[in-house]
Amino acid sequence: MALGHRYHVDQDGHSVTVQFLGRAGAFEVLVDGKVVAHGPGDRPGGTVEAELPGEPPRPFGITVSRPREMGGVPFCVLESGGMRYLMPQVPFGAAGRPARLHERYRLVREVRRFLRRSSRRLLRRAGRRAGGRSGGRSA
Repeated sequence: MALGHRYHVDQDGHSVTVQFLGRAGAFEVLVDGKVVAHGPGDRPGGTVEAELPGEPPRPFGITVSRPREMGGVPFCVLESGGMRYLMPQVPFGAAGRPARLHERYRLVREVRRFLRRSSRRLLRRAGRRAGGRSGGRSA
């Protein structure tokens, strides 16, 4: 399984994420950002059991297919309370944020960088002009 597959769903007020690791077939299950289970790393696909926090804790299962079964991309199913939910694949972004948010802030960073550099240039030019009027540079 390729690195870069990530699935996410909100279930009963909790964030459930399945993230594939670099090794073939290995994945981890995160609930509210904390790792609660690891999938098998010896072969692609598999099933793991975990619990949603609360009183009482609610068990759920994650089933991951082999990538060959779905044309090279694995699918992920959450089983909870006798129901099955197909988890949608989400893109990786910076620090876990969706990629679209990352692109929005990229423009803001570029504008800030431009303003910072422009102000430095203006201050240097103003300093040279002020130094030139007061007698110039000393040799």
